[in-house]
Amino acid sequence: MADIFISYSSEDKTRVKTIAEALEQKGWTVWWDRQIPVGQRFDTVIEQELNQAKCVIVIWTQRSVNSEWVKNEASEAAQRNILAPALLENVKIPLAFRRIEAAQLTDWNGEPDHPELAILFSAVAAIIHGHTITTTATTQNAQSALNTKASQKKKYILLTIAAVSAVLVLIGFFFFPGQPRPQVIHITGQVKTAAEIPIAGVEVNADGTRFFATTITNGTYNLTLENYTVGDEVTLTTSNKDFEDKTIAVKISNKEMKVDFVLNPVTR
Repeated sequence: MADIFISYSSEDKTRVKTIAEALEQKGWTVWWDRQIPVGQRFDTVIEQELNQAKCVIVIWTQRSVNSEWVKNEASEAAQRNILAPALLENVKIPLAFRRIEAAQLTDWNGEPDHPELAILFSAVAAIIHGHTITTTATTQNAQSALNTKASQKKKYILLTIAAVSAVLVLIGFFFFPGQPRPQVIHITGQVKTAAEIPIAGVEVNADGTRFFATTITNGTYNLTLENYTVGDEVTLTTSNKDFEDKTIAVKISNKEMKVDFVLNPVTR
């Protein structure tokens, strides 16, 4: 009984041999060369080895995707949750097996440190030790493990950039006092008609932002602006269903300002 059963097209035997040898170097026993003892039936021996294997690797190529033998063996492995597929050529995997992510070995030339080969080994180890794979999760975890070092390096670089940016902001804040700094601006006023009648319930908005105020019974409002400085321009706009909207552009000349509005009723 072998740990691993490799399902493949006989036309791919030379390339499969390299994979089998790499697996054996990891300490696993592999059944792959299809040598049938004299006097035994071919299909009986294959079925016996397939049933006893702890993991089945299916090698997908142009030849194997059209092989009923390979697809049957893959189906048996998938039902037992011990399937670990590998893609040696850019082919469309049969529909029944596409949910299980395949190791991408299309550019593999036999090198032992190929990252996708490491993913295949990780999947095989997980299956043999009882952690079956039914979706892409196992191979994604294996890929994540391979990329940990690169991710940590990227995180370090990003943190360094953020720290340097923060220092530069502080330098500019403390060493360039002439630069305008955000302030809190208060704008008050009254909204009324041409007949001097106060209008309640009118919204006064600044630049279409979250800063707004609503007039009370006597028509007055009190608007507080943040992140503005003296010298900035702000556009104030009124809104009320019974009165026409009005917009006034104001240049902030002081931290305390007064802006009144005279509105015309909506013509119905």
